[in-house]
Amino acid sequence: MVIGANGALGSDLIKVLDQPVPATHADFDICNINAARAAIKTAGVSAVINTAAFHRVPDCEEEYAKAFEVNVIGVRNLAKICSELKIHLCHISTDYVFDGKKRSPYTEEDAQAPLSIYAISKLAGEHAALAYAEDVSIVRSCGLYGEVPTRAKGGNFVNTMIRLGRGQERVAVVDDEWVCPTYTHDLALGIKALLKAEGKGVFHITQEGEATWYDFAKIIFETLNLPAKLEPTKAAQFQSAVKRPTYSILDNSKFSNLTGMKLPPWQEALRRHLAALNT
Repeated sequence: MVIGANGALGSDLIKVLDQPVPATHADFDICNINAARAAIKTAGVSAVINTAAFHRVPDCEEEYAKAFEVNVIGVRNLAKICSELKIHLCHISTDYVFDGKKRSPYTEEDAQAPLSIYAISKLAGEHAALAYAEDVSIVRSCGLYGEVPTRAKGGNFVNTMIRLGRGQERVAVVDDEWVCPTYTHDLALGIKALLKAEGKGVFHITQEGEATWYDFAKIIFETLNLPAKLEPTKAAQFQSAVKRPTYSILDNSKFSNLTGMKLPPWQEALRRHLAALNT
């Protein structure tokens, strides 16, 4: 079962998994343990992949009770249900559990230091999954984009750059925050491989390589010949009430050693996605 099947990652998981059972908020609310239990039990599945989250980062600062309800209690509910039914839980987490001060790729063993309510709630959700379920895997990724825009955020970075690149004369993008842009289609294939290998515990899965947001935007602008002028700038130029990690590169060695798989370099994946957008 894929929970959040109409989201960016969930929709790609539905495409690549064998006989997936899609589930959305319209089917049941993970915060309602009885409804979730009934739906999962009836589906008769061997695993649950949870992509559902309250991830509008600025909103989490104000709606912190909802952030913890969905990102912690909802995950605890799924972990308890999967434990009762003796099925695997794969929970999707985030690079935001780190503060970005390390300046070299984060391993699964590195100490976490979340900087926001969203990040704190996601880390607490990881602990809830590990505490209430034994057969569990947690996947942290970074910089997600895909064919289906992120519903809660109204899009993704690629969509935003295309819109601004066609609608403005100049577009400024930060060049002092490092990420690894990850294509949800490739991440879905990685999660499929992790499930096949029966991976348990915490895993990092991203595309290979690293980039600044400016590097990310530059390929989008060049590939699509967007008319606006792309300019580098610093994160300090953008006022934000929410702290974000300035370095979010994750070490994928644990995943690669278990599965024998590496996701392609981020540049290759991005160009493949942009080509698909133009067809």
